[in-house]
Amino acid sequence: MYILSIFTITIISLITGYSIYLLHRHKKKLANLSGIIVVTVITMMGGLLAGYLSGILSGELFLPIGLGTLIGFTLGFITGQPVGILAILSGSVSGIMSGIVGAILGAILQFDNPTIMLGIFLGLYVIILALVILFIIVDTNGKLSLDTSGISPFNILSAGLVLIALFLFLYSSDFVKIPGEAEAAQVQEKSKTPEKTELDLTKETNPKIEMMITPTGYSPNVIKVKKGVPVELTITNPGDSSCFSTFMMPDFGLENVNLKAGTTNLTFTPDEAGQYTFSCGMNMFKGTVIVE
Repeated sequence: MYILSIFTITIISLITGYSIYLLHRHKKKLANLSGIIVVTVITMMGGLLAGYLSGILSGELFLPIGLGTLIGFTLGFITGQPVGILAILSGSVSGIMSGIVGAILGAILQFDNPTIMLGIFLGLYVIILALVILFIIVDTNGKLSLDTSGISPFNILSAGLVLIALFLFLYSSDFVKIPGEAEAAQVQEKSKTPEKTELDLTKETNPKIEMMITPTGYSPNVIKVKKGVPVELTITNPGDSSCFSTFMMPDFGLENVNLKAGTTNLTFTPDEAGQYTFSCGMNMFKGTVIVE
């Protein structure tokens, strides 16, 4: 996954950079309307992929939306600068919207083979940006022309149907494993809400918590501790591609803690009596700490 992400970032940087270079080089030859459309296409595709990558790699929602928004805006401003103020406005707004959409898609699809969708988005990006580069070269060169009327609609339709059939075949076959389906089935078999598992450490002088992450939530998910006694918390995460990758217990200073695959050791001291909530990065799974 990380290798494909690095490869994708490299491809985006090279193709987008070259497209912006062509815009700067031929800004006086490119028609204003054509320039605005080119800027919009570049920023929409770049923002979509940037947001999607942020969503599948971060394991939460706020961070990728912020990154996708800022990257899309910056990309739109830089791309539209050589064309004019209208291109800057169009590119910035397109980049912001596509960055947000990409981030939401990444955060949602991180559970269901994000690699497959990343490959699809990357392929579409390469095709569309290649057409953009071709258009810039042809439109700014009086000796060249681009005639799309010679392409048969039947060939385009056939290619589209083949791609759709290939995607459906991969989706329904054993080549693609859908982890979300297996997890959803396990949850339905057990219960719709996680079973309460309670741990009482109020009599312990050196309380230690061994917490496991399961498909239905945290175990234990109700923990009783003594006020003023430091607590050692060890969280075991079997995988790092879910919202469980982030752990939050804000009342005790544990915010957006990154839980990689394996064990993570944390400590906190409950200073005041009461009930406090801990949760995953997307607030889908929660637990309670009761301080007595």
